[in-house]
Amino acid sequence: MDVYVARQPIFNSAGKVYAYELLFRDGIENVFRSEDPDLASLSVMDNAFISIGIDNLTGGKRAFINFTGALLERQAPTLAPRSLLGVEIPNDIVPTEGLVKACGALKAKGYILTLDNFVPGSGQEALVELADIIKVNFLDTGAEQRMQLRARPDLSGARFLASRVESVSQYHEARSADYSYFQGYYFAEPVVTQASTVPAYSATALHLLSEVRKPEPEFGAIADIVAHDPGLSYRVLRLVNSAAFRLQTEITSIKRALVMMGMNEIKEWFPPLIMTTLTRGKPDELVIMSVVRARFAELLAKESALTQRAGELFLTGLFSSIDAMLDRPMGDAIAELSLPSDVRKALLGEDGPFTALYTLVLAYEQGRWDEVSELAAQAGVPEPVLPRVYAAAVSWAREFCEQGGAARE
Repeated sequence: MDVYVARQPIFNSAGKVYAYELLFRDGIENVFRSEDPDLASLSVMDNAFISIGIDNLTGGKRAFINFTGALLERQAPTLAPRSLLGVEIPNDIVPTEGLVKACGALKAKGYILTLDNFVPGSGQEALVELADIIKVNFLDTGAEQRMQLRARPDLSGARFLASRVESVSQYHEARSADYSYFQGYYFAEPVVTQASTVPAYSATALHLLSEVRKPEPEFGAIADIVAHDPGLSYRVLRLVNSAAFRLQTEITSIKRALVMMGMNEIKEWFPPLIMTTLTRGKPDELVIMSVVRARFAELLAKESALTQRAGELFLTGLFSSIDAMLDRPMGDAIAELSLPSDVRKALLGEDGPFTALYTLVLAYEQGRWDEVSELAAQAGVPEPVLPRVYAAAVSWAREFCEQGGAARE
């Protein structure tokens, strides 16, 4: 049976991905209709770690998963390696003696224990001494409440994780309060400044992208743009020498490298490649997220009536974060590009033939399961294909990045 699972990155203070939280449809305990919901949960874990593959989902990073009290008492987390799992304990937990003992046993075995969405007065308080991480929901708490939590002496031994951080100002608040980890879409928010000019490296990248997206691009024109940017030249040569092409011939020029790749491959690989030049000073995850969205949208299009426009849906997902990459409003950012009007409409949140499918991509990624079924119906996408297609998109994006697509200078 398919498992509906999405992932959200958790960053460390250096802006690198520390782990991913896995979001299961309807919560991990309710995916299957079963007389034993905990047994159903174990089936979900089995699918996530084995059928889908934890390497595909997290690329070897730790997976944070919420467990019921019964599963904790049955030591269900021990089914996964401690190096790959973060145990999240919900705030509606019942603090029985057996539960506290079970959590102590997990900690003794080296598992990281996280109190999820910690609030005073919850059952989690009986577990404070065992907690490695205290997770604070910035959407459901006020600044004063967060300050009080951070100042509690009994929490001083744990690291703090700020979740549902949706703005840069919230991120800065958490950094100032010495939080260790950060989760939310703050990293995809543009930081718009008064200056409106596009940096030189971004302008070059956008110029190249416009050339590649022409109906009949020319090798010479593309090579000329690439040759004038050392960063782009490095990425192109690294890509040509990657496992994706396995070219053994000596490469004597950028144009020669492009000809060896072929124009079809250039059109497929260059857009994500170029996006990496737009994220200087941004988390690598911004590129990875965009590439996952692009591939997810493309594959879903092929499952719908939009199959002939799958390439345009790829672009829609790819440019979903270009506002954050350029730190400009979306309208200004895409004004630099010759994008199809339907792509523009979707990115700007306007009605159009791509909007439902694009919104479905975002809803699935964010685990907004209550919206997914309706959006799938609107987009004409068979709902049962979603788990398989999402897993394929994540795997494809990971492969692309490993082959040099997200390499930095």
